[in-house]
Amino acid sequence: MRRIVSISMLVVLALGACEPGEHREARDKYNDGIDLLVKPDFDAAEKALLDARSSAGLDPELRFRAAYDLGMSYAAHADKMKTGKDADLAKALELEQQAVSWFSDASRLHKEDKDTQANLAIVRARAQALSDELRRGEGKLEARLDAVIKDQRGVLEEGRSAWAAIKQTGGADPLAQQSALTLLADKERGIVAEAGVIGDLAADEIDSIGKKAEDKRTDEEKVRVVQLKNLDLYLLEGRARIAESRRKLQELAAEQGVDRAEAALVALKRAREQLLDPITVLREVAGEELQLMQETLAVGQVQSKKVLEAKQPDQIIPAWLQPPVMAERQGGLRDRVEEVRARLAAAVENSNKQPDKKPEQQKLFERLQVALPLIGDASAAQDRARKALTDTKLTEASDAEREALIALSKAIEQFADLKQTIDLAWETQQRLVGLLSPEAAKQLPAGERASETKDALARNLARMPRIKELLADEVAKLAAQEQQIEAKAGAGSGSAAPDPKQVEAAKQQVAAMKQQIMQAETLRGEADKALAELAAALKANHDPLTPAKAAQTKIEELRRLFFNLIEHLQELIRQQGETKDQTSQANTEDDFTRAPKLPGLVTRQDEHLTMAKAITEALAKQADAASKQQGQPQPGQPDAKAFSAAAAEVRLAENEMTDAKTPLTKASSAPQSVSLKPSVDSQAKAIEHLENALKLLQPPQKQDQDKQKQDQQQQQQQQQQQKDKEKQDQQQQQQGGAGQRARDEDARRQREKREHESQSDPVEKDW
Repeated sequence: MRRIVSISMLVVLALGACEPGEHREARDKYNDGIDLLVKPDFDAAEKALLDARSSAGLDPELRFRAAYDLGMSYAAHADKMKTGKDADLAKALELEQQAVSWFSDASRLHKEDKDTQANLAIVRARAQALSDELRRGEGKLEARLDAVIKDQRGVLEEGRSAWAAIKQTGGADPLAQQSALTLLADKERGIVAEAGVIGDLAADEIDSIGKKAEDKRTDEEKVRVVQLKNLDLYLLEGRARIAESRRKLQELAAEQGVDRAEAALVALKRAREQLLDPITVLREVAGEELQLMQETLAVGQVQSKKVLEAKQPDQIIPAWLQPPVMAERQGGLRDRVEEVRARLAAAVENSNKQPDKKPEQQKLFERLQVALPLIGDASAAQDRARKALTDTKLTEASDAEREALIALSKAIEQFADLKQTIDLAWETQQRLVGLLSPEAAKQLPAGERASETKDALARNLARMPRIKELLADEVAKLAAQEQQIEAKAGAGSGSAAPDPKQVEAAKQQVAAMKQQIMQAETLRGEADKALAELAAALKANHDPLTPAKAAQTKIEELRRLFFNLIEHLQELIRQQGETKDQTSQANTEDDFTRAPKLPGLVTRQDEHLTMAKAITEALAKQADAASKQQGQPQPGQPDAKAFSAAAAEVRLAENEMTDAKTPLTKASSAPQSVSLKPSVDSQAKAIEHLENALKLLQPPQKQDQDKQKQDQQQQQQQQQQQKDKEKQDQQQQQQGGAGQRARDEDARRQREKREHESQSDPVEKDW
């Protein structure tokens, strides 16, 4: 068991740090800080020790002691803030994190000091425990999993940077990145601990649902149990890979550590994927399938060149782009598609058991029946691609991959709701106008350009009736809401009568939504007409760009009617994070490996920029509308100032996205290698600005209300538990000696448990 250095021992060490003749000003400040720490006066001690650390100059011993003792002071200060009438857990967490920083600093100065390493591990564990306590009840499982993915992504990026630095030196100095790799290993320890907490939360939720009788569980609960069980499997895989990554990083095996860290990130994403809706999962798979197809085509071109030019020296294909390795990736993508197919097949089977379906359930059932064969086609095409890659038949593989993409896109359409269908139409129309531009004529062969134009137009023409049907569904929902409002208005009397103002407000809201639907149908009809004119222009060989742009304008107006700022911001943050991951990986690869990925990265970054501009425009309009409104905004809704500030944040994100796109574009066309690190850095800043905007649009009142509700529920549970305990005690008292012996035995077990924990867990030691 490791021993923890106490404050009393600290005084002895401090007095021995200053030998006669070495009483410089910095050491005097240090000794003053120690005196204040012993009193204890933490604020004054921390100030004095900070002054000593800042003015230590080239005195290595003083720099180490000041950093170490700052860690001790902040840790003891945090302990004080955790108890008493003035307890402040948020402040305690902040102080504990300061202790982590200073012990880390001391650890870098004296790498072999065992006390420093032991205390660093302890304060990290305490900070994590405090963080868990503060987040208990307010952090959903999904949110915590997103946070772990973000942390693991950071470890992977820093690991890749360290690995790239080692590669640049040719491995001449294997210890050059020791400090960075050791720090990453420590971060992995915290991440694997948090992943364990998430696993416990998932298990608790499974147990909670499992306590209900089978016939008492809702359909959502049945699906949730399956999702959580699948999540747990991938979470276990992720934790195992994180542990391996940590071990390799500690051994300074950078390449293997990065490899395991990347595998861990993939597993964590797969875990998160279990809780996502099918359309989101299939979209992610489609994006990765597109990237794999581009890589397959690139490798195929190299092999074809070798055949045509026998005298050409062999161009080395990296190990991770060898066809058998790509075959494994293709198999992984197929597994993910099969997971979605299994989920939807179960939903269809469950729906078949319900003869009396509601109209919306029947429509969903019909969509599932159409989508399942398409998903099966995609899976079959992916399997053919996997076999072709295994046999190094790259042309057959790329054809099969293209078939899988087409089938996936058709399946995705079946799950899209009104907003998603409009978004798909908007994205396709953007692409269609681009294909008809003079620039596209210079970049694409005529046959390929004509084929893509025809396909894009056909997809949007098919979407117009679908959007009309979805709008009709919305009208039916509004009619049902009107009936409910009328029924509520006529129910009750006296004190039970509903508030007339609330009833009138509800009626006005429904009327406004009906007006919105009518306007949407008008725009849809105009877009449909413009698309028909575009089809006629292409057939007659007339100018197609004018009707294409007219359709684009109408679809954009239609999209703005249903533009949900929060949802689009959340989706943009997630997508920009994925693009950042891919850019970071490409930055560590050679020119040949990353070349096929760059066009896709440029396209994705351009799409993110377009979305950010649309969000900025919508926020600006919301700010104008809010400023014209009289009185205070509705509870939980942002005011004009919040909308304006959020627009400013997204505008800053736009600037960063533009900066991120520049190196990507340059690298895709430059013959020499171009560093993508500036792009990665700009993408990270863009995500930060987007997250700031999201926080501004989600004021804390809603979170406070949720937490208050959870606290009330917890209090009620505790009261019920207390009543049960009192009842049990009364029963045991009536039973006489047997009940007393049972209580004595339970008390003995509790004492033994506490003694065992105090001996095995150094985190519980006092400072």
